Amino acid sequence: MWNIRFSDPYLSFIYDLLHFLEAGKWGHHLWSLTLDLLEKLGLLAEVTKRMAKFSRWRNLKHINDLATKDFTDGQTHLDILKCIVYILCEILPPKSTLIPCIRALLKCRMLLGLRVMTTSRQLVVQQCIEDYEKWCKRVSEDYDKNFKFPKQHYLIHALDDVRLKGVLRNGTTRTGEGIHQEVKQHYGQTNKRNTEAQNKQISIRDEDQEVVARTRLLIDDFFRRASQTAELSDASSDTDATNQEADVAQFKQGSARRVPRSRIPPANGENQWIFGSPLQYGDSRSYEDLHGGNNPIYRALDPRLREFLHSQFPDEYLTYEDTIMIEIFQRVYIAYQSKDDWTNAEDILRCNSNWYNSGPRYDCVLFNSDQPGVACARLRSLVRCQLPSGRVVDLAVVQNMKPNKWRPKTSWDGCVVFEEEVDLTFLLMDFVIRGALLAHAQGPSNSRRNFHYLVDVVDGDMFLRVLNAIGHVCN
Repeated sequence: MWNIRFSDPYLSFIYDLLHFLEAGKWGHHLWSLTLDLLEKLGLLAEVTKRMAKFSRWRNLKHINDLATKDFTDGQTHLDILKCIVYILCEILPPKSTLIPCIRALLKCRMLLGLRVMTTSRQLVVQQCIEDYEKWCKRVSEDYDKNFKFPKQHYLIHALDDVRLKGVLRNGTTRTGEGIHQEVKQHYGQTNKRNTEAQNKQISIRDEDQEVVARTRLLIDDFFRRASQTAELSDASSDTDATNQEADVAQFKQGSARRVPRSRIPPANGENQWIFGSPLQYGDSRSYEDLHGGNNPIYRALDPRLREFLHSQFPDEYLTYEDTIMIEIFQRVYIAYQSKDDWTNAEDILRCNSNWYNSGPRYDCVLFNSDQPGVACARLRSLVRCQLPSGRVVDLAVVQNMKPNKWRPKTSWDGCVVFEEEVDLTFLLMDFVIRGALLAHAQGPSNSRRNFHYLVDVVDGDMFLRVLNAIGHVCN
């Protein structure tokens, strides 16, 4: 290319997050070092067990076989990188330099992967790169790890690429990465001779299988939708009031989303949340009598609910004789504006006592609070109330998370720990910002309280929110 006029091969090159960082510095170096260390200490089985129990999150792969499978794709390496710090911090020896080194690399990945790179973000990236290099020197001294390889060095030029060519997503190699696995599978079906002709025949058969699979998916989807329509028809009321609920809501990025049909119509179609998966319907007293004895969530539900509604809506004169109709839901869609690129984003949160027959799943949320820092709570029930005046109120029964000063044996910059309160309270959905992922923490010895780490690396928006909450200015 040097012979072509006005050409510069170096300008065609951009820092590759997938191969340089996720599958490079992490997948081939730090992750290999971590596995060797865990095997040496006899902790590999414990890490695998804890990873299998890690809290679930949308778009975060749940890995059950960490120690028994050799992962090759960069996305899986990234998912492991996002979770591993919250596991290693409790089982590795105290003050291990490996944990802050991994955390520094993860911070570089989260910031370099943002869709918009402002000046303030570039300053934080530069600081994170310097921290990473500092911890690499410590790891090299403690674990005899050699960091002299090209992908390690090129990290210091990543910001130059951002300033010259734009955010690194512009040059991503992640698109089409999955084709390598298909090619590998096809190659395994050949006799390793004259593979081109054999791969062609295998590809033709593969195309036929794709057509059959797509046809099967369409048929299954048709019957699933027909079954859901029948269930909704059976569960819906015959009154005109119920049928006033909109069938379609503009929810995320202008796309049409079908609103789950419920017995109590939502107050309006412009809320930033939509309840889904309706469970039961009735008045608050009957629901308390039916479930309050076995479920602490609904114990004394009616008086607590009346007291809360009166404090939030003084103009509603609720008397003891008034009936409050409620409907319980198990899922909520929350729309929010991402701090990453200021576009619309969405979280899908579960509030289910037996999620896919795998046990309870109660997701968490961030909400607006007058207290400094990040306010977090665990959803225990999603309730839609219809007051005698006709007003419809959406709220959640939650367990608040109280910030705690306890830290694990090896802490890191930005470690946020919450203590889960036992008492249940109500939270208006108007105050909910978005979903949050919490990872279970062991907590102090001989403590029966529940402690959790706030996982701030699920996406760029969450990372920026927590980063700004703990004192950094990263707009």
